[in-house]
Amino acid sequence: MTIPSRRRNPPENSRRARCAAAFMLCIGLASCAGMQRKEPISLEQVIQMSKAQTPPADIIAQLTQTRTVLQISGSQFAKLREQGVDDAVLDHLQKSFVDSVEMEARLRTQSLYWGYGGWGGHYRPFYGPWPYGYRW
Repeated sequence: MTIPSRRRNPPENSRRARCAAAFMLCIGLASCAGMQRKEPISLEQVIQMSKAQTPPADIIAQLTQTRTVLQISGSQFAKLREQGVDDAVLDHLQKSFVDSVEMEARLRTQSLYWGYGGWGGHYRPFYGPWPYGYRW
């Protein structure tokens, strides 16, 4: 008398493994497809789009999608305004530059373990029992 095996058939296991591997491959390829970085827009392209009567909302959307940050001086702002670049686009260019400078400053001063500002950071006002209540 033979005892029936409770193991699954090896072909069924290998088929499941192949299906799982194919599924993971599809997920991996789909996630990599969206990681392509778009080239930032140059100042000349912004001027060309403005002269071509592209709506300011579309220009701002393209600047946002490409994560374009341009460092523009005050005289360049005046020249861009004379060349027909809309005020909303100029405001977005300035705001994106200021935001990038602020983020860089935050990342430089951020401490990994203690929050912003090094030792203690925003925990300093707490005066509790030892060892947490140091007064310095």
